[in-house]
Amino acid sequence: MVDRHILIAGATGVVGLAALEAFQNAGWTVSTLGCAAQGPGVGAHISADLLDPVGLAGWKEALKPVTHLFYAALKPDADPGIEADQNAAMLENLVAALHIAGARLERLIIIQGGKVYGAHLGVYKTPAREDDSRHFPPNLYFRHEDFARLLEREGMRWTALRPDIVIGHSLGSALNLGNLIGVYGTLCRETRTAMQFPGPTAAYRDTLVNITGAEVLDEAALWAATTQADGAFNITNGDVFRWSHVWPHLAEWFGLRVGEPQPISLDQRLQLRRFHFPRADRRDLRRHQGPPGRLSRHDAPVGRGPAGPSGRHAPTPPDPLTILRAGQEDG
Repeated sequence: MVDRHILIAGATGVVGLAALEAFQNAGWTVSTLGCAAQGPGVGAHISADLLDPVGLAGWKEALKPVTHLFYAALKPDADPGIEADQNAAMLENLVAALHIAGARLERLIIIQGGKVYGAHLGVYKTPAREDDSRHFPPNLYFRHEDFARLLEREGMRWTALRPDIVIGHSLGSALNLGNLIGVYGTLCRETRTAMQFPGPTAAYRDTLVNITGAEVLDEAALWAATTQADGAFNITNGDVFRWSHVWPHLAEWFGLRVGEPQPISLDQRLQLRRFHFPRADRRDLRRHQGPPGRLSRHDAPVGRGPAGPSGRHAPTPPDPLTILRAGQEDG
């Protein structure tokens, strides 16, 4: 029997970290790939830029034993065309490097999301189903899936997992709504302001939101890898909530009042760098808040209007899913 060896691209994010734990616990050989010099797991780590095919080619020995690829890498860009081109090139470069290395790649598992249905563009059909028609391109997920379908002709199988807003744990990852809420709550507490919902009233009171726990998503990834599940699959926790049911619990944990919804951009506010922290060590806050320019990626999931269902620093909040479920019970 060939050793089951999975390579996780994007292993430091909320999705990748959960996948790492799931596959390691299931007894798989796991390697990771990312730009960092060291990986988050106990297995081999490939430090490489996916936009550098020459650099990837230097990792033949590490790539050769790989049988499965879990692809959660993402390079955001404000221009959807550039975003689609760059992310398509990243996946294609990695698969090409695997082929050059002689890897017997059996399955590609790609992570998509609500954006594949046009959630980032406004109103879209709900409930969204895997066979819905596409919106007008470009979209990075279309490029990934089209590439996977081409690989299918060469005998490789593929699975596309489509979560909504993913909640879980990750260190140093800006693309994590749980981390963002923690940063925002800390800033509100240290500036002695109410923890107002930073989006419109419609998103706060009227919109039903889906959540995908990272552990649920990666149980699905393990299922796809072990049962030969082909095609696209929506993955959510199976329940919905309104932010108005959950937000008071989050504010309570920080010891803050809720206030009224007030749309703001944390990206813009943090760029000003004019905060006054009466009780906080500013150096500690700067160390924990992360790169301010990347926080804007989360403005959309929190501030989404009535378009339809969607998306560790000190002090460390409890598992966000615990708070979210508490809010659902009240609703």
